[in-house]
Amino acid sequence: MSGCPRPEATPDAVAPMMVIKMTVQRLHTPIGNDSAPPMPGPRHMSRTAGRPPSRLKWIILGTIVLVAAGIGTYLMLKPDGKPVAGDSPVDTSSILTVTTVTAQPGDIPRQLLVTGSLAAWDELPIGTQTSGLAITQVLVEEGDQVKAGQLLARFDDAVLRADLMSREASLREAQALATEADANIRRAEELARTGAISTRDLDARRSTALTTKARVGVAEAARAQAAARLAQTEVRSPADGTVSRRNARLGAVMSAGGTELFRIIRDDRVELLAEVPEIDLRQLAVGQTAELSAVDGNGKPFTGAVRIISPIVETKTRIGTVKIEVPHDPGLRPGMFLTARVRTGTQNAPLVPEEAIVYRDAKSWAIVMDPAVDDKGHHLVTAREVQTGPRADGRVSILSGVQGGEQVVLTGAGYLKTGDKVIVTDKPADAVNPLPQTK
Repeated sequence: MSGCPRPEATPDAVAPMMVIKMTVQRLHTPIGNDSAPPMPGPRHMSRTAGRPPSRLKWIILGTIVLVAAGIGTYLMLKPDGKPVAGDSPVDTSSILTVTTVTAQPGDIPRQLLVTGSLAAWDELPIGTQTSGLAITQVLVEEGDQVKAGQLLARFDDAVLRADLMSREASLREAQALATEADANIRRAEELARTGAISTRDLDARRSTALTTKARVGVAEAARAQAAARLAQTEVRSPADGTVSRRNARLGAVMSAGGTELFRIIRDDRVELLAEVPEIDLRQLAVGQTAELSAVDGNGKPFTGAVRIISPIVETKTRIGTVKIEVPHDPGLRPGMFLTARVRTGTQNAPLVPEEAIVYRDAKSWAIVMDPAVDDKGHHLVTAREVQTGPRADGRVSILSGVQGGEQVVLTGAGYLKTGDKVIVTDKPADAVNPLPQTK
């Protein structure tokens, strides 16, 4: 053994080994024990340098590594210059501040929305009863207001006027013959009393007088007929109203029963012809008020009333027609497309502002707030699907999903979902920003 060369231990290799050995001796040697073995010297260390480390050494090294890793993790996760969790309140930067409203039960008008076009209440087609005559005058244009009996157009009447003159001459001739026949009867009666003429001659003269009187009637009828044909050369309005269409043209030769010359809106009355599905017809009744989408000069919507409900429904479309009377106004013209809200009754249900309803995935939702608060003063919210009903004055009725008296989120409802927490304020913020995206 003394002849074998000893390996020389460098200071860098010996120092760690000494530290480990000393640590082991201190852990297993009671303090103050005089019988403890002496520290090994360089000679002893040189003999054990090539031996594998004991199990206890590996346990100590693993413990040191775990402690170091825990300290490093703590230092990385701890915010710089800030206290750790538990030393301060929870960060509330992601809690949305909202305003709420109470769903108050109340009555709201139940309305049915209908659409249609305006049409004349009674549109009069004006034609002619003459044939083969040319128009010589057209006295009105489209949009003109006319009175009953007012002259609208005139045809060439030269031929008919001459015919009337001929008929009048024939009438005068027949009247003269009748007068002469009457005189002959009177003379014959005087002669018959003296016996100068026979009874047979008297009867013949009486027959002649009757014939001449009948001819007078025929002439009078012919004259009246000619006068009527002459009067038909003048086209007059049958009622008060407004000319909606004019087809009469100067020089046009018209035929009886042919193209109409004019169309007149009788009494300037128009009405809304609304098309209503058959399932909604049962809600309507004559006399119900209807608010039109058109407004007057003051910005107020026109108000009408249901006048007639069609007794039949189209078999192909399953749609019925409802006629709604509208007030007379120059702004309401036939052909205009309008919508009307017909009031069919009232509905009692919880009412909330329309802004409190959130629309997602073609459904209506309301964000209901739990009145209970946690230790931080936050309220829990729940998104509920609701069925909305009639609307009026910026409010909407909720038929299902929300009960009367519950608190519904008003401002900021569009950014919330079930399980979110909120802070309630009485004064709404100027703008509500969306919640930060969670990673």
